[in-house]
Amino acid sequence: MGLFQKISQGREFLEEILKILYYYRGRVVFSFAGVALGILSICIIITTIEGANKKAKDIFEALGPDSIMVFSGGERQRAARVRMTTLTVRDADQLQRINGIYDLVKVYSVRNVTMRYRDRKWQTQVIGSTSSYFTSMAWNFRVGSVYSSDDYANAEAVCVLGAKVYDELFKDENAIGKVIQVGKLPTKVIGILEEKGGGLGGPNIDDRVIMPFTTVTSRITNDKRYLSMMRLKTDRDLDKTIEDVRTVLRINHGLQGSADDDFTIRSSKDILKFVTVISGSLFLFLGTASIVALVVSGFVLANLFYLTIQERRKDIGIRRAYGASRRGILLSFLFESILITLMGGIAGILLSVALGGTFEKLFDIPMLFSYKVIVFALLFSFLTGLLAGLRPALRASRIEPIEAIRG
Repeated sequence: MGLFQKISQGREFLEEILKILYYYRGRVVFSFAGVALGILSICIIITTIEGANKKAKDIFEALGPDSIMVFSGGERQRAARVRMTTLTVRDADQLQRINGIYDLVKVYSVRNVTMRYRDRKWQTQVIGSTSSYFTSMAWNFRVGSVYSSDDYANAEAVCVLGAKVYDELFKDENAIGKVIQVGKLPTKVIGILEEKGGGLGGPNIDDRVIMPFTTVTSRITNDKRYLSMMRLKTDRDLDKTIEDVRTVLRINHGLQGSADDDFTIRSSKDILKFVTVISGSLFLFLGTASIVALVVSGFVLANLFYLTIQERRKDIGIRRAYGASRRGILLSFLFESILITLMGGIAGILLSVALGGTFEKLFDIPMLFSYKVIVFALLFSFLTGLLAGLRPALRASRIEPIEAIRG
């Protein structure tokens, strides 16, 4: 019987709290919205940082710890988005002679090339490269295969489609063996790559078409001298190899003294540094926003509770006169406060799930939801309700019944 009485009392207590919250619903909505926005920010922080770290780890594992990438154009030009073609085929030939370099992939990229298949069109990036491009990128085929050595030697019009291009042109049709227009060049599709997902802070990595380097340079651009980038792999110390690469390129390009490099070198280590910067920026920006939102919502909630206490003084006095303890009044007000913030927290979590795709497009970083999101969100909601409601609840519990009823 004692257990049933406790359940009945708990249900009555909850019903009473819900009635009070409904009566003061206008004030509750303000506090609820502030907490929901604060928790939404916290959810974005956790999911974006988790997603960025996972993406960086995936890219690092795909490239391997021995990868070096060399791009045309110096740091300043790339920062200003000024396109410069400074790397040459001769550079690639000489870099292959550096001790320790066991793989070199030449890449020539052409942006904004229009693809056509029947009545469908799509503008994308064309990559001209050697057949080792796919193994170097650790990129598997969904269907089809890489172009052969004969295709490369004879500059055949064959191509491999990224998952995004395939979806835009073929929409689940069988693409192998079909002919598409790459610019003005009729090209046979021989392979479809598996989807890798959006790039880390850059364009969608699946939005590209890969062709033999010889085909792109001789039949699309008619430029057989320059390269867009090179990907190297070394079995020596990474930093020492980078210094050797820089020395060779500066000599080839006639750069002396303090002249800036007209090329950019990146290693797999830089990816982790880049993610650290992104994670730190997101944490600082969104963390500040979430703290401000939670502090404001807590302040508003505390002040609304002070107003509510003034309006409910007589009610509190009657409850105390009928035997309600100070502890019971304290817990009642604390429960109201925590219930509001927990509901706001749940709303913030649901908002983060609903808006996840939008934030992925804005930051171009996959959002990874895990149990940490729910745990942190509910913990912050609970603490906000507890801290905001503690002083008003203490004040309500100290109200004397006789003075409250007289008042």
